[in-house]
Amino acid sequence: MVTYLACQWLISLFVVWLSDDYTNSGILALAMSITNFLAIIAAYNIRNFQISDIKGEYNDSEYVITRIITCTVSFLLCMGFVFIVDFSNMQRIIILCYMLFRIGEAFIDVLHGIDQKSWRMDYIGISTIIRGVLMLAAFILLLWLFDLLSAVIGMVIITFLTAFLYDFQKAKKLAKFTAFAGKKILSLLKICFPLMLVLLVITLIVSFARFSMQRMYGDEALGIYVAASNPTLIIQSSAFLLFAPLINLFAEALKESNKKKFLKIFIVVFAAVVAITVIFTTASYVFGEWVLRILFDESITEHAYLLIGASVASGFTALIWLMNIVFTAIRDIKGVFVCNLIGMIICLATSEMLLRSFGLNGANYVMIISQGAAVVFALVRLFWVLNSNKGLLILK
Repeated sequence: MVTYLACQWLISLFVVWLSDDYTNSGILALAMSITNFLAIIAAYNIRNFQISDIKGEYNDSEYVITRIITCTVSFLLCMGFVFIVDFSNMQRIIILCYMLFRIGEAFIDVLHGIDQKSWRMDYIGISTIIRGVLMLAAFILLLWLFDLLSAVIGMVIITFLTAFLYDFQKAKKLAKFTAFAGKKILSLLKICFPLMLVLLVITLIVSFARFSMQRMYGDEALGIYVAASNPTLIIQSSAFLLFAPLINLFAEALKESNKKKFLKIFIVVFAAVVAITVIFTTASYVFGEWVLRILFDESITEHAYLLIGASVASGFTALIWLMNIVFTAIRDIKGVFVCNLIGMIICLATSEMLLRSFGLNGANYVMIISQGAAVVFALVRLFWVLNSNKGLLILK
């Protein structure tokens, strides 16, 4: 995820720098928004379950085979979607190629689950650096020499080469690739289906707001919004670095039945995300125009106001991710699903109205209101579960 966020931030910068206008940026943002949603099906939210599988209920082979199945399904769904919706042929091809990139990331993710379970975070870090550097270099070079499609294809090739030449080789040393059972794979798909639905609902809030903006205002408007709000990905990247070891720590607290330790970890990380968001939002208000002028050009500064709302929205996105990790650890999938479903309903009900009333900034308001409501309901649910011992994994 860190690789993807860092890559998304940097390639969004370069696609503006190396293009004549914001149209390429808008097409890339459209591909990102659509594949963000479908990549959830590919990942199936198995990683959190995989790391917190402290009893070894499923073996490594079953996790990997399950991921291959979900990746295949997600790509087929992407193909169906792009040919149903009224996109241009170039938009369709770029979206499908970007989906292949996301599938490569999803396959690497399950291998990183094997690494993380063995506390070999160094393998994950090296993979992140290799992919980040090579993908960015390939994207810049191919975009400069050819076009956006060539640049995205370059990212796909680098991702799959890294997956098989580095990540799979490292995971193979740690994994127990034993025989797998079809019934166990079906069981894993069934258990993780609600977890996948939770992430679909979470992602839909952001993706639907951007998709609605593109349909209402066009590729260039979406490109301007993404360029202006792009620096806020720093919030999500910082938050994810905090979250990376959390699943292991939550699993240990659960294994020890230590509610105090569990809550301490949660409160510290929640406060850290809020602090990062407040600092970044304040910096956006003071320095936003200046930063955007340096990153892009003078024309983008009239849209600097978007950065402030996007900072708050990005902070809520990070908090939603945290709540997902926590609820997965305590196995209260129903609770986190309902909380995010409330946010999704608010998003669907308010998107058109807020976009028409507030223009591009309406997308920020949609995400802030929707995700804010989801976080509040999730906090209430979490403390109710822990205090009433309703979770499937009880903390004392």
